[in-house]
Amino acid sequence: MHPAVGDGSTSTPTSTADLRVFAVRAGPGPESMLRHPSRLAVVALTLVVVAAGCMDSPAAPSSVEPIELAAPWETAAPREVGLNLSALQSAALRASGVERVRSVLVVRHGRLAYERYFHGARRHDLADVRSVTKSVVGALVGLAIEEGFIDGVGQPATDFLEHLDLPLRPEHDDITVGHLLTMSSGIEWEEDGSVGYTEWIGSADRLAYLLEREVAAPPGDAFAYNSAAVHLLGVVVEEATGRPLPTFADEMLFGPLGIETREWEELGDGRVNGGSGLDLRPRDLARLGQLFLQGGASGDRRILPSEWVAFTRMPAFPGLGSVAAIGPVSYGLLWWIDVERDAYFAWGYGGQLVYVFPELDMVVVTTTEWRGVSQDVGNPWLTQQAMELVIDGVLPAVR
Repeated sequence: MHPAVGDGSTSTPTSTADLRVFAVRAGPGPESMLRHPSRLAVVALTLVVVAAGCMDSPAAPSSVEPIELAAPWETAAPREVGLNLSALQSAALRASGVERVRSVLVVRHGRLAYERYFHGARRHDLADVRSVTKSVVGALVGLAIEEGFIDGVGQPATDFLEHLDLPLRPEHDDITVGHLLTMSSGIEWEEDGSVGYTEWIGSADRLAYLLEREVAAPPGDAFAYNSAAVHLLGVVVEEATGRPLPTFADEMLFGPLGIETREWEELGDGRVNGGSGLDLRPRDLARLGQLFLQGGASGDRRILPSEWVAFTRMPAFPGLGSVAAIGPVSYGLLWWIDVERDAYFAWGYGGQLVYVFPELDMVVVTTTEWRGVSQDVGNPWLTQQAMELVIDGVLPAVR
């Protein structure tokens, strides 16, 4: 979804072991926050996913050596990392005026420079970060490919599902891992509509609920934001690795990052919600963002393949429209791209944000209390407040 990260440039990674080209057409924007989506923009996306053992380790894009993310955060006064304290305090004042905001954290040059909690929230509280979960699942797919459990993004998802009791049809064989990563499975879906998240999460058989939908467009042809499809991708990871998704995440991602506490919404069928429902502490969300900022490295260790981080930032779907406070956005591998700022972000319902600014060597995290928001101020309004905290609050503090 975002420009290449591996070496800090925007060039395409050089590895070519598993070259896949998808021609995609941008469809309607996936969030109610999107305005004026382009429906006709066409782009050829080259995804280069390398088989296990073939991934290089370019230098991290950060202006400093990659920090060891499993270690406690080193803190810094804002001025020590080129941030204006007065501007950050103004951002905090703005946050304190929004009752549902819970945290704002700023990491710059690898040091935690600003951390504030609001309205009773505390540092060790877990935040239900909703669709930020998707970006985590995307990382787990990259790890499963690196470990050889999945051949590459071009592998059909049904390779891992055929032994399950699912309503699979021949047209499902055309849906690849890459299509699920880029929200382009072609399965009929409208996240906020009659066939959407609320009905899906309340269904008795969530996999069947998705797979019984019509394949309304050729896979890879159109963007349709689909939490259920990302949940299916999580099932693919489980079946490919032979491990429950939380176990694989703990072993391959959370443990190496020093994330010791997490919760994941269980669905009652032995699986967790792969499209949403992951709870993490704000400081650990910052670790996730910093991992991507560092090109997948932690100190002298490599957690994520650098190429995978690069693919994450490559725009699979440009021209998706404009988001209030941010402007034009596009989409890559389960991350959003801020086109104007050459930045990218994990975005969860109600303003859960992990915002990565490579050119500024900075990560910003916001969390909110989203429960009941649709009956209160509304999700679009709360999300806009969180985004404005980042764009209009924190960014002006950069000197």
